[in-house]
Amino acid sequence: MKKRILLPVLALSITSCAIINFGEGSLTNSSLPSDSQSLVPSSNDVSSSSISNPTSSNQTNSSHSSSTLLDDYTLYWEDNFDGNSLSDDWEPQIGDGSNYSVYRWGNNEEQYYKSENATVSGGNLHITARKEKATYYTDGGEERSYNYTSARLRTTGRITTLYGYIEARIKLPEGTGMWPAFWMLPEGNFQGKWWPTNGEIDIMEAKGRILNKYGATIHTGTSNGQDNYKTRDYTFPSSGAITDFHTYGVEWSTSGFAFYCDDVKFFEVSPSTYQGSNSLYTSSPTAPFDQEFHLLLNLAVGGNYDGGRQPDENFSSAEMLVDYVRIYHHN
Repeated sequence: MKKRILLPVLALSITSCAIINFGEGSLTNSSLPSDSQSLVPSSNDVSSSSISNPTSSNQTNSSHSSSTLLDDYTLYWEDNFDGNSLSDDWEPQIGDGSNYSVYRWGNNEEQYYKSENATVSGGNLHITARKEKATYYTDGGEERSYNYTSARLRTTGRITTLYGYIEARIKLPEGTGMWPAFWMLPEGNFQGKWWPTNGEIDIMEAKGRILNKYGATIHTGTSNGQDNYKTRDYTFPSSGAITDFHTYGVEWSTSGFAFYCDDVKFFEVSPSTYQGSNSLYTSSPTAPFDQEFHLLLNLAVGGNYDGGRQPDENFSSAEMLVDYVRIYHHN
């Protein structure tokens, strides 16, 4: 039987983190708090060290067996989603983002997040997007309505990590307007600045209408508060699709990031690349990725990632299944 374990052999800093209401209003990139999911235009803006997408999982020049990779690591934490309820390691985020100062989650998303849309059964986490009405009133009495609900989970203040190998085995939904993601945000800001200056690690983002690929991205800021992102798509072999279970992972160290799909390394980003040619990150050779980050899992509907596309008229529901999430620390 699978177990969720927490190993004490390598101490992990878990900081108690209260939710701070920054107030509602129009926000620029330089003022977005760390609850903002990435807003990634279609781009091939990648580092010079990035590795071309493999056309076959049998390629050896860009593959790295996880069994070999993990020889250098010890399992720190995992959740295998056994039983019939979500563990206390995860916090459901509720609403349209207004109470986190990121109205519509900073990306013009179409869903209202509910805890009821994240369930555990059959050894999997089920995150379900539904076509259903959700209406609420702001503190100022304004009525806001959404036609879709879904779920978003995070581990802030509960499970965090600085460096390591992080992976999850996930089956993604098909359908226009579906935006599933497995990603990471920092526990705090960076020298008083929030997103994108404090960084974001997108291990997996997909568009439900495009079944043969997904994206991985690193976000940092610029001196004028813009989003400096390095991104690459992974294209599955002809037999693969996002609607199958795949393992999405990232190796994060002082050398930067290496992204994996099913043990195939397809993208690398070095600190010199993600820091850019600005004076923001002179305090550390790896800033802003020199602090604790937490995990997020969510299934958004619509939003900017796929150009604002919404589900078809006949859409009723879609499901993102997560078999496990794991964090390994280097020996």
